[in-house]
Amino acid sequence: MEKRDIIILLVALVALVVVAVVVKPIMTGQPPDLSLPAIPGLTPEPEDTVLPTQQAPQATVIRTTSPTPKPTTPPWSGKSTEIGYVSLGSPEETPSFTRFPDETPAPEKMLTYATIKSTGGGITQTISMPFPYWELEYSVDPWETTFVGETESREAGPAGFQYGEIHPRFSIEVRDASDNSLVREIEPTGGLDKELWEEEEENDPRPWRERFYEGTAKRSYYFVIHTHMINSYTMEVKVPERYVGKY
Repeated sequence: MEKRDIIILLVALVALVVVAVVVKPIMTGQPPDLSLPAIPGLTPEPEDTVLPTQQAPQATVIRTTSPTPKPTTPPWSGKSTEIGYVSLGSPEETPSFTRFPDETPAPEKMLTYATIKSTGGGITQTISMPFPYWELEYSVDPWETTFVGETESREAGPAGFQYGEIHPRFSIEVRDASDNSLVREIEPTGGLDKELWEEEEENDPRPWRERFYEGTAKRSYYFVIHTHMINSYTMEVKVPERYVGKY
């Protein structure tokens, strides 16, 4: 083969490669691929890329100790408390009942837990009663049962007098503070006759005493006091001495 024929063959091969690599992709709308073909043994194969593993942060456990709840109401120290009034009205009456024990406890020394003193009626503050047994002791100073009044002027001669009967009244409603129910209604036994009491000391029944048995229940109470023709009165809530520091 002559040199001229070899040159024509090379030119034809180059033209064929140009058409296959450049012209054809352009006509089909694709970019030309100018990368060299992979030659076995000469082109290095891509290595697998190993990404570092990210470890999740470990959770830190913080142990906390819950404090032991303290009692909100300390045991009674034995000191008496004076109870005031919150209102002068009276709630609606709701029937209830009182529990009585099978046996009366033996006499023991009683201490004053709370005191109420006043000259008129009203509704007291609430008093908490955590004791299984307590007493309500009260005393009343009523008006004189006979009223004597001068009705005529002494200028016209001896003055005349007018007599009238006085009927003092006093009552206590013991009510449960949780639902305003009536626990007990208390009235002085024998009525209020100050003249009879002054005749002989044995006729004076004061102070009166009411006993309450709670068992294991802890309740709160308030008192509704009704008065009529009363000078003053005193109420004392008493509990056994052995309850000091226990309840």
